[in-house]
Amino acid sequence: MQEEIRSGRERLVRLLPALTVFLCLIQPVLDVAAYWMRELSISNSWMSILRLILLLGGFAVGFLVTDHKKFYLIFSIVILAFLSGHVLACLGTKEGYLNWTEDLTDQARTLVLPITAISFASCLRANRRVLPTLLKAMVCDLALILLVQLLSTVTGTDPHTYPTKEVGIRGWFIWPSPQSAILSLLCPVVIAFAVERKPDRFLPTLLASLVSFGMLFAYGTRLGYLTIAGVGLDLAVCVFPGGKQRRIQAACILLSAMVFIALYPISPMACNRAAVEENERVKQERVSAAVLKVDPGLADAASTEEMEPLSAAYRYNLQGMIDRFGLERVAKQYGFTLNAGKICDDRIMKKNFCFLLMEDMNAESPLSRFFGVELERTRVYDTEVYDFYDDDWKLDTENYDPENDVIGVLTLNGVIGLVLLLSFLLAFGVYAARAVLRNRKRFTPLFAAFLGAYGIALIYAFSTASTLRRNNASVYFAWILAVLWYLSSSDVEKGVFND
Repeated sequence: MQEEIRSGRERLVRLLPALTVFLCLIQPVLDVAAYWMRELSISNSWMSILRLILLLGGFAVGFLVTDHKKFYLIFSIVILAFLSGHVLACLGTKEGYLNWTEDLTDQARTLVLPITAISFASCLRANRRVLPTLLKAMVCDLALILLVQLLSTVTGTDPHTYPTKEVGIRGWFIWPSPQSAILSLLCPVVIAFAVERKPDRFLPTLLASLVSFGMLFAYGTRLGYLTIAGVGLDLAVCVFPGGKQRRIQAACILLSAMVFIALYPISPMACNRAAVEENERVKQERVSAAVLKVDPGLADAASTEEMEPLSAAYRYNLQGMIDRFGLERVAKQYGFTLNAGKICDDRIMKKNFCFLLMEDMNAESPLSRFFGVELERTRVYDTEVYDFYDDDWKLDTENYDPENDVIGVLTLNGVIGLVLLLSFLLAFGVYAARAVLRNRKRFTPLFAAFLGAYGIALIYAFSTASTLRRNNASVYFAWILAVLWYLSSSDVEKGVFND
């Protein structure tokens, strides 16, 4: 019996590179399929089921190939204990658990990152060929995304990064922020792959840099532009000391980044920023006009504690919050401001909504503070919504799920959920930093790329809703964590492509 188990484990270990290729290449395929299912009004429930099967299958494979099964059992117990606390917190509210299936599905999205990271770490340790296979598959992922972007542009079906302004090349992907994060995580890995794979040639490095930075440039997000500058500097500094050919490679990386930075005035990001500033000016004019109709004496006022002019100003973007919490609480949360830039900023709005929501839910169910509130609570139904683009009012549902991963985890997973997740993430950074301090030779271009990607992912997590609660970008972040841990391990050799 023991011999059969050992033989089965060995066969599974040999299959790990093939499973890695499958799991990597299916990610952009699933994203494109999800996009077209939404466009064609097809239910995506089967897509969620497929992603869940892949998640649990990966966890099972990691458990079977690892020698540290006790860790998996402890990890599973922690997850089950946390989910039990969350369910009790939701049941303890006045209205009870409103939509448990949707809520637990959302909780599963948050678990994608730690589960996938642990599973891949076990696979990396079990078979040395998994890492070079993963790197090649990540290069193929970027190539597939590029192909999708080109096809969507050529066919005129690109939804654009900023749809209302028709700015940026997104491709057939649903959510702009997670897709920006995916590109930013793949960018340093692809460039480092070219450097390490062809150390005696500069053309592959130049091509990888131009394509990676070019895709981020065309996508048009601020964090994508930050990635161009950060990755260009990070990899150039790391590659430069390695000899003449390395210095040429470093120059290719740095010059490629500088070219796209210099093109900022004609970039999609610059076009979007100009449109945003114009929108803010128009919004401020409308908000100010509404306030002046009520009280002409507030012409130059930045704030007021009078409820009537505040009501006139806030109804343009905050009526759902006012319906839920009342004008006085909303005004206090906003510091009684009359600044349309703050009143009409969706990210500020959703963050403030969640803070007020947590106050109410903590009063109803004390466990909510520790284990989070139900996702359904972040919606307000049948509220007046003003469309600045159409200059019209309509009844609609407002979704206040925050556009910030950290605020989102704090709201929906509570203090305990946030502490557990951040501790998990920071542990990888501490482990990597300790490994480099103990042995500076570990700081290879590949290590620098994954460490840079790790930092980029954290910036995205603290700035947008893109890496911690998305079941696509979370997978890429998990790969970064697993490889960073593997490269930091004391028994990993420097050469990755020696097999």
